[in-house]
Amino acid sequence: MLKHYSIAVLAFSIAIMAACSSDKPSEQGETESAESSMKMAEDSELALLMRHMHEEAKKLKLAVEEGKEIVPDTAIYSRLVSSEPTNANVSGPVFEGFSRHYAEQMRSFAEASDPSDARKKFNGLVSSCVQCHQSYCTGPIPTIEKLYVDAEPADRLSALP
Repeated sequence: MLKHYSIAVLAFSIAIMAACSSDKPSEQGETESAESSMKMAEDSELALLMRHMHEEAKKLKLAVEEGKEIVPDTAIYSRLVSSEPTNANVSGPVFEGFSRHYAEQMRSFAEASDPSDARKKFNGLVSSCVQCHQSYCTGPIPTIEKLYVDAEPADRLSALP
């Protein structure tokens, strides 16, 4: 009986060693390969443009918060509608409407008459981004919402009923 038990343990050990030394990649290796291939996918023109717009919006937010002069990019509409999206469904009349609205908000922001007006109009600009992303690609919304500028204390008081 002990002899059969020893043979079974030996056979099991050999099977384990053979499985561990096989040429197949491990699950972790497979995961790493899948992650690598996902990282290798190229970003679309529109995705790159949106990232650039976000970086510019962070600079504009800082300028608004510090009451500095702002020089926003008001020629954005043509790039938004002409950039190749990651998903072909992100194009057409609805997306163009959101793009026009964004461009209008950007022009309005550029024409802000004072720091309080700039805050309100910048927040309108951010809202236009959120509105579009509610229809297309909701993932970035939490990041976009971080761009909102808090209202001036006087503005908060005037907003109370």
